[in-house]
Amino acid sequence: MPRLVDHDVRRAELLSATWRVVRARGVEGTTTRAIADEAGCSLSVLAHFLGGKDDILIAAQQAVYDRIVERAFQIGGDLFGLAGLRAALDSVLPIDEERAADAHVNVAFAGAALSHPRLAASRRQSHREIREHLQTCLREARDLHELRPDVEDASVIDDFIILVEGSTLLSLVDGWAEEGRAERLARRADNFVNQLRAP
Repeated sequence: MPRLVDHDVRRAELLSATWRVVRARGVEGTTTRAIADEAGCSLSVLAHFLGGKDDILIAAQQAVYDRIVERAFQIGGDLFGLAGLRAALDSVLPIDEERAADAHVNVAFAGAALSHPRLAASRRQSHREIREHLQTCLREARDLHELRPDVEDASVIDDFIILVEGSTLLSLVDGWAEEGRAERLARRADNFVNQLRAP
C-alpha cells in the first residue's frame, strides 16, 4: 500500500532544503539537483511539489518572508502599538542563529532579485505586506497616544526596513559587530522605537 504523504509537510521540508542550499551556494549556485540531494528525494518528486527552478526559488523566497513576518508580527499575539513595533524589530534582526539563518537566505535572494524579475516582483509584494503590518502598529500606537504628533508613518516604515536590511547586510556580509552584536542591535532597536514616543 503506498505511503500517504502530507503535501504541506513535504512541501515545507523541500523549502527548508532549498534554504539550506541557498545559504551554502547562493541563489546562482542553487540547482534542482542540489536541492533534491539535500532533501533526499528525486527530481520528479521535487518538481511535483514545487515545480521548476524558478518556481522553487519564488516559493522559497516567499516562504522565508512569510516565516519572518509571522515571527515579527506575532500573528495572534497580544502586543500592540510601539510594543508590537519593538517586538517586530527584535524578531527580524539577526541576533541569534535562527534569525541569522533566515536573514542570510533573505540577503541571498535580495542580491539575486537584481537580475531576476520574478524574484524582484515577489519581494516587492512581500514588502507591501510588511508595510501594511507596520502601518497597523503605527495606527495602534497613535490610538494609544504613544506617538509624537510629528511622526510621519511612511518615513518610519522606510526607516524600519532600512534599519533591518542594513543591519542584516552589515552583520552577515561584513561580520559587523560580531562581538556583542545582539546587544548592539537591541540598543539600536530601542533607540529607533523610543525616538517615536510622545514626550
